[in-house]
Order: sequence, then structure tokens, then C-alpha cells
Amino acid sequence: MIELREALNRIGVNQIHLVGTHSEALDNLCERENLLYATAQENKPESSPTHLLLGLFTKLNVEALSSIESHAVQLSEMKSVFDQQLEEKHAKAFRLPVLEELQLVTHIWLYIQGYLGMDYSLANDHATQTSDAISGLLDQNADVLRTDFNQSYYLGFREFEANKPPSLGWKRWFEKWLN
Repeated sequence: MIELREALNRIGVNQIHLVGTHSEALDNLCERENLLYATAQENKPESSPTHLLLGLFTKLNVEALSSIESHAVQLSEMKSVFDQQLEEKHAKAFRLPVLEELQLVTHIWLYIQGYLGMDYSLANDHATQTSDAISGLLDQNADVLRTDFNQSYYLGFREFEANKPPSLGWKRWFEKWLN
């Protein structure tokens, strides 16, 4: 059985810039979710580790996004108090772990979607949804955040393309003609 962190390393999630800056958060997440990933492997031995990762990170994204959306008013009010009462450098020092985890999970989830060669428009919809939910809390433009999330999708898609077996005969001609 493959450990969660090992499965993520095998598909190259370390390429994602946020993974490098939030390695401790990823370690904590992997430790917390490793048992669920192991159970999924036992219950679905015919599924590839990558497809199980997709299922796990879909679940994690839905939960983290739901948590942010259900507490958006309180989080905004807390941020507003920090911004008004503290100097800018001190206000920015406060971190919201649930927000950081949502960003990390979304980057990895979109990377996995790209790695599996899934449809970009679906990944973009997910990136947009998360960006819209967190842009106010981060004081960043939602489109800039969405673009950043989509970079993770494209990193994964590059891996998909690199690992794709070469096409033969008429199929290769047809693909070249369309591209």
C-alpha cells in the first residue's frame, strides 16, 4: 500500500510552488488523511492511486471550500478588525489555517485533474469558484488567483502529455492535422 505523501510525490506535486512554501501544512494534511487514503486503496484495489487521489482531493476541496463559505462573514469581520486595529505588517502576520489549506488542496486537486488529462473547462470552473470565495479574504484579485490555480492544472497536464504513449498511424496524422 502506498502512503499518501508518497503517492503525491510519485505524480510530481512538488512542482507546485505552493507545495514548497507550505510543506509543513502538506505534511500535516497527509498525516491526517493517510488512513482514509489507505482505506480507499483497500476498498478499491482496482483503482489507480492517482484516481484515488482525485477522489480524496475532491472531498478535501469540497469540505474546505464549504467551511470557508459558511464562515465567510465571520472571517471577513475578523480580518476587518485586524486591518483596522493593527499596523499593516502586523495585520498581515495573522494567518487563517483553513484558508491556507483550501489553497493548498485546490492547487493539488487541479494538478491531479491536469495529470489525469481531465477537461480544462471543469478545472477552470473549480479554480474560479475557489478564487471568488477567497479573494476578499486575501485582498487579491479573483482573476489573479484563478490564473495561479490554473497554473497547477497546466503543470499536471504537462506531465499527462509527457507520459502519454505516442499515437500510431492515422491517429497521429489526425492529431497533427487538428493541432
